[in-house]
Parts: sequence; structure tokens; C-alpha cells
Amino acid sequence: MKNIKLVLLALICFTLLSFTLNQTSIFQENLEDVGIIKQSLLKPNQFNKTQKGTWVLLNGQIVSKDSELYKLLEENFDLNILTKKDGKYFLPNASGAFIRSSNINGEGGDPDKDRIVGSVQKDALKKHKHPLQNTIYKHGRSFKGESDKDHTLKHCCGTVWVSETKVVGDDIESRPLNVSMYTYIKISN
Repeated sequence: MKNIKLVLLALICFTLLSFTLNQTSIFQENLEDVGIIKQSLLKPNQFNKTQKGTWVLLNGQIVSKDSELYKLLEENFDLNILTKKDGKYFLPNASGAFIRSSNINGEGGDPDKDRIVGSVQKDALKKHKHPLQNTIYKHGRSFKGESDKDHTLKHCCGTVWVSETKVVGDDIESRPLNVSMYTYIKISN
């Protein structure tokens, strides 16, 4: 009788464990690739024909509370990575932006060590110096030369130091060589 109870208990445990593992794999299948970002040359209507699940442009649009992405973020207390306005949550807007990999635990190449995933980092230009070529005017004659002065107009004994400022480039932004793509995020299966 004791052995039968042990066998029944073992069968019940095995059945429960089997059911739990089966439910976990089904749950994981339902979330496969949710939150994954892909880039493509295909427009949204063409791209969605080639993909399983629901993919949307990563362009700042509202995240539906019914989407698996929203539910997963909410379940893990990660909705703070989305922009919230008037009780609604919005995806990051990658339109016209470069995607930068996040630091892990404050370690990585981004000097803003504690950025939240999905946050936007504004344009910046690293502090740097350019050596200026100065023209020295002395008694009506000009000479080219370098000055360790602070590049302001100086008068001394008939000598005037004039800083020249050159505008370099003719575009409205500084950027690396790049290729434009559509950026998508999977929000549901």
C-alpha cells in the first residue's frame, strides 16, 4: 500500500512537472522575438508579408496595451523604458536616428553610463581644438604664422594679431557615412 502511494505521488509530480514545462515552452513560443528590432529595405506592407507576428515601425507610435510587448514590459516593471504621456506609452522614435548599443551595468562605450534602454541622446559635439593660422600685420605688411596667444585681437608695437575663422563643410549636420533603412520592432506574435 505504501509503495502504491509513492508511485501515485511520483506520477502526480511527473504530470505536474510535465504540464509546467509544456506551459513554459508554449509561453516562450508566444513571446518569440517580441521586442526584437530588424532593419529592412522593404516598406511596412511588404515587410509584414515576409514576417510572422506583428511588426511596426519604430517611429514613436503608441504601444497597445493588448500587445505582447506591452504585457511583457509591464510584467517585468520595465514600462519606464517607454515614453509615457497622458496615460499612454509610446515606442522610441528611431526615425532619422542611429541606434546605439546600451552599456551593461554602466560599463561600455557610451559616456552617459546610466542611460535607460530606449532613451534618446541629443546631438553633441565633443570639446576639441583647432589650431588657427594667424596673420600678422606689421607696418602694413602681412605675414603668416602661428600664435600661442588666445586668438583675440592684440596690439603691440605696431603689430596686430588677427584670428581667422574658417567655416568648413556645407551641410546641416555632422554624421558618419550611413545607409537609410526602415526600422521595425516586433510587438506581438
